[in-house]
Amino acid sequence: MLHESGAVASPRGLLHRVYTDDFLETVDRWCGVPGPPSAENRRRREGIRVFRSGFVEKYFSKAHPATPIVLTGPIMAFGLYRALSGAGGLWGSLLGFAAGILLWSFVEYALHRFLFHWKPRTPGQKLFWFMLHGYHHEFPDDKMRLVAPPLMFFVLGLAVGSVYFLVFGVELWAQVFAGTAVGYVGYDWIHYYTHHFHPRGGPGKWLRTYHLRHHFQDEGSRYGISSPLCDLLFGSYRAPDAP
Repeated sequence: MLHESGAVASPRGLLHRVYTDDFLETVDRWCGVPGPPSAENRRRREGIRVFRSGFVEKYFSKAHPATPIVLTGPIMAFGLYRALSGAGGLWGSLLGFAAGILLWSFVEYALHRFLFHWKPRTPGQKLFWFMLHGYHHEFPDDKMRLVAPPLMFFVLGLAVGSVYFLVFGVELWAQVFAGTAVGYVGYDWIHYYTHHFHPRGGPGKWLRTYHLRHHFQDEGSRYGISSPLCDLLFGSYRAPDAP
């Protein structure tokens, strides 16, 4: 177990100096038999404390649901400026922006299916994976750990932005990146919506049912959150009402 044998070739004491006992015990359970959240944890709408340090807990492990628009606003503004300034041409910029929104669907799907639901083997990998996504499955209604915290946002943003710069070049990368930023904000807010609102019908109810089936029925399908497009393309689609 993590809190007994050590996860990162570190003695028990080091882990306990960084993480709370409650968190390490929860990780241990997931390392053994991952699955739907316990009934008790499902009711813990505030989740649990992860880090012993109050500073790290507050500023590096949580994010207000409004964080996505605050972080991506400057990116969107820069992409709009590039489009209006003629960099890459107006129509090329608009197409690049639209392509960026579409590309987000693939980024979202790839991250969720192949990184967030990656199957870790070593204790250290399991600790990392639980912090990355397992926590959300165990405490799905924790509002402050639903959107990406700033550190995670900047790491992923830097990676995606670098790829875009290499692929689309200096003239269009910012416009495509701005489109992806819009897609990301839509994804985060739809994700929040599916967990914390209760629509009675229409697309909202469909998306909520589709995503919660991923949480509580089958974690091996329905990876799309803002759209089922990639689930349909890559064979992981299951209808919300499928048994």
